[in-house]
Amino acid sequence: MVLLQRMTVAQHKVLLIDDSEISLHFVAGVLLRAGFEVRTADDVDKLEGVLGDWRPDIILTDVNMPGVSGVELCRMLKSNYDTAHVPVVLFSAVPQHELEGLARDCEADGCLSKSNGLDRLPKELELLIETALF
Repeated sequence: MVLLQRMTVAQHKVLLIDDSEISLHFVAGVLLRAGFEVRTADDVDKLEGVLGDWRPDIILTDVNMPGVSGVELCRMLKSNYDTAHVPVVLFSAVPQHELEGLARDCEADGCLSKSNGLDRLPKELELLIETALF
């Protein structure tokens, strides 16, 4: 687990889950520069460690991961009393129409395509958080 934080007045807490260290590094960097507080996990064990003492405002998870996929992870989080209320967003390079179907199937709160580029990610994520929290 890596704790990355940039001090701002009203920052949202994002838990980023991806099996790719490179993806974690780049996406976390983009979100950090945009003022988000970011913690990362590259597998379920690390995820459980993060959630043991920290509550994110939103969870952003890749879909295609070894072991537990993002879809399975979303279902697990939504069925757990402690995390059911936390919005989960699928974040993947899977084609948009397929990603939307996966999000519906696992009751994710949204989906964002990695194919859209990282420059739009902070604004899109902020809109999802505002919609989910208010």
